[in-house]
Amino acid sequence: MDKTAAEQALRTAESASSKVLAQGRWYPKALLALGVLEAAILLAGGLGNIGLLLMPGSLVPLFVFIIYTATRPVVGRHQRVLYPILGASVGLVIAIAAPLGQVRFTANPAWWVPAAVLSAVPFLVAAWLETRGRR
Repeated sequence: MDKTAAEQALRTAESASSKVLAQGRWYPKALLALGVLEAAILLAGGLGNIGLLLMPGSLVPLFVFIIYTATRPVVGRHQRVLYPILGASVGLVIAIAAPLGQVRFTANPAWWVPAAVLSAVPFLVAAWLETRGRR
C-alpha cells in the first residue's frame, strides 16, 4: 500500500466514523427522555390513583428500552452486561413501588416522588454511559 492509498483509506475511515457518531447522538437523549417518561408515568399514576393501569403503563418505557436494545445487530460492550442489570432494577422498583404504593400509600407524595426518581435513575445511568462511551 502506497502513501496515497493509505491517505485515501484514512479519509474513508474518518468519514465513516463521523457519520456513525452523528447518527448515534440522539440515543443518550432518548434514554433521558425514557427516564423522564418513566418517572412521570409512575408519579402521575401514583398521585392520581389510576388503579390497575399503573403497572402496565409504567412498564412501557422499560419495554421500549429493552426491545430497542435487543433488536440492534451491534451493541456496545457495556450494553450486553449493564443494560439487563439496569432494566431489571427499573422492573424491581416498579414491581415494589406500584403495588405497595397503591395499597399502603395511595396518593402520598412521600412514597411516589422517591419511587419516581428511583425508576428514572437506571435510564440516567444508561444515558451517562452512552455519552461517556462516545468521547
